[in-house]
Amino acid sequence: MQITIRDCDLDQIYASGQCFRWQPMGGGCYGIPAFGRYVTVSQNGDRFEFSCSEDEFHDVWYKYFDLGTDYGKIKARAAKRDKYLQAAIAHGSGLRILRQDVWETIVTFILSQNSNIPRIRKNIADLCALFDGAFPTQEQLKTLDESVLRRLGVGYRAPYLTAAAEYFTTETCSSLEKASYARAHSILCGCKGVGVKVADCVCLFALHHTGAFPIDTHVKSILEKHYPDGFPLYKYRTCAGILQQYMFFYDIMKTTP
Repeated sequence: MQITIRDCDLDQIYASGQCFRWQPMGGGCYGIPAFGRYVTVSQNGDRFEFSCSEDEFHDVWYKYFDLGTDYGKIKARAAKRDKYLQAAIAHGSGLRILRQDVWETIVTFILSQNSNIPRIRKNIADLCALFDGAFPTQEQLKTLDESVLRRLGVGYRAPYLTAAAEYFTTETCSSLEKASYARAHSILCGCKGVGVKVADCVCLFALHHTGAFPIDTHVKSILEKHYPDGFPLYKYRTCAGILQQYMFFYDIMKTTP
């Protein structure tokens, strides 16, 4: 099916460090696995074509791409005098915050610690290859010895994945989807290997708590250079995470060779 979507750029979303299993197919087209489904999406300006039925689009992909949110209004909230934020928004104007699977996002951002986007993609691809290309469930991940995980190149994160498979049951993930930001953050941080940044990433990219504001080395550098008195979170309580994504993307694209 075809649909017009404003404020959406597949290339920018793919490169933004929030999703790692998208498959570039060339010509602005991507294969996207999520929630046990698979769709190809191609873009031509504001026109998008999804290789699925209209029912599946509305049942799965409408929410996944957060199409119920007006990103134009969010961008308009940014202070005009904040030149850095304005430049970041202009650079990544097609970014959207995806609503991803909770369990997959937990594993993904455990692997993201002290890593980079290409390495995270490879780690996840190698992990999925052990299960015929599908993302492993908690029960499946439990079956893997830490030595197997280390051979995938995940390093010190191997025991964190093992701990996550034990800690995050299906019921726990379900409870996270119903929890407030503060409660979800607390539950997430109760697992070995899940710190404040990883918890904030899960809250933002899976649970859609858009007030979450993950701080990694890139964002820390941005804050030190452009916001020495602190980013004005109080102005953007409901969309700080979206603005953070514009800034993060702007920074990584400037520093990527």
